[in-house]
Amino acid sequence: MIISLSDELIMALADGELEPHMAARVREAILNDDAIRHKHDVYHSTRTLLSRSFSRILHEPIPERLKRAVRGRIVRGSSS
Repeated sequence: MIISLSDELIMALADGELEPHMAARVREAILNDDAIRHKHDVYHSTRTLLSRSFSRILHEPIPERLKRAVRGRIVRGSSS
């Protein structure tokens, strides 16, 4: 059976961003179509690799100089 799904839907499943009913439909398509399964596998492994690569950085505290810069832009922006 050939099913056509957008790359965005396949990637959204790999990212865990789909509503349960839509996730079930995409999972069914993955079970029935080798090309869709391959895309999902690539997206899922890429997500895992990126998550592992950047997890330490994402949990670092925000530098004070960056906080000050953002606060300054907010204050200047609200006075316009």
